[in-house]
Amino acid sequence: MKVLYLVPHVPNATKIRSHMQIRGLIDSGQEVVVGTLIRSDEDLKHIQKLEAGGVKVVAAPLSRWQMAYHGLAALPGSRPLQADLLRSSAFMARLDSHLQAEPPDVVHVEHLRMARYGLQLNNRWPVVWDAVDNLASLFRQASSSSTSSTWRLAARIEAPRLQSYERWLTGQFPATLVISEQDRMLFSRENPHADRVRYAPLGIPVHPHDESAPRASNVLIITGTMNYHPNIAAIRYFVETIFPLIQQARPDVELRLVGANPVEAIRSLGERHGIIVTGFVPSVADHLRQAAVALAPVTYGAGIQIKVLEAFLTETPLVATPQAIRGLDVHHEAHLLIADDPAAFAAAVLRLLDDHLLRDQLGQAGRRYVEQHHDLTETTRHLLDIYRSVIR
Repeated sequence: MKVLYLVPHVPNATKIRSHMQIRGLIDSGQEVVVGTLIRSDEDLKHIQKLEAGGVKVVAAPLSRWQMAYHGLAALPGSRPLQADLLRSSAFMARLDSHLQAEPPDVVHVEHLRMARYGLQLNNRWPVVWDAVDNLASLFRQASSSSTSSTWRLAARIEAPRLQSYERWLTGQFPATLVISEQDRMLFSRENPHADRVRYAPLGIPVHPHDESAPRASNVLIITGTMNYHPNIAAIRYFVETIFPLIQQARPDVELRLVGANPVEAIRSLGERHGIIVTGFVPSVADHLRQAAVALAPVTYGAGIQIKVLEAFLTETPLVATPQAIRGLDVHHEAHLLIADDPAAFAAAVLRLLDDHLLRDQLGQAGRRYVEQHHDLTETTRHLLDIYRSVIR
């Protein structure tokens, strides 16, 4: 099957949804062409890596000034600013040229920011819109929970626009994909096109577990992209309200913040006692395998938290807030420890640090959960079935 896969960011290890789905499609023998926009020199490096791996890329540059102009131009209207940020006539022209020369069997459009291109192609090709998660829900949460006043203001403007626009978009495409059953329910509420919203779970490669590296008995770890506003809020919540409680009981404990693109608010935490900020690392999994306990102190978010699945996959016992496990069928003391206030979260972490048998038990249960529900081979088969139904 020939798939044209349109994404707002060049697929790479930090863009998990597109990175994994494209990898799954290629591994299953599909022919994938990636369409995207170039916004930095880093994007060019990722494109070169994709092309070196045999993936054709159709791309056009888009500057930050152009994005800012499109966002400001959308303010007086009723459409979400997200809908117009990535508008590019040059990119659309390159897509048209590619489609004439190499017509695909299906077009996969990821994220609301790329939906405008799906709308332009929908009358010529079978198009699947991958919403990933419900942005209206995310922005409603951000409007009160973000640590950034700028984000709170932007979220208050965007949330009501997103709710109506996302519902409208589901009626424009034969299939809309979401990453969790909870997001499917959010999209389906009061929606005449609810039958078009399809659950497409996040898949990750399931390899044999590597137990060669010894775990440090005092290391805690939080993973994620360190310029994503829900991750920033989660880390600041943990460091300010929970970590001091843990340090009082275990002064030797070490917190590692592992992930690409740390903003200044995250980098500055590395100056505090017991905290290490790594920035980008070649393998997040290697760092997880060295830690005693993984943490997901999420205060708001949408979709599935990849940090949860990565901890499970590496058999790293996890402590998480209820918000971190939305969309997952996992349970307290069966797969992880769940805590919804600072004192309970700190107590759960200390409990795991002191109980290696419980750490092993939860680590193994988390691994089994990923194998059963998020194996990339199986999620790719499910995605291909959706493609076939849309093509028919």
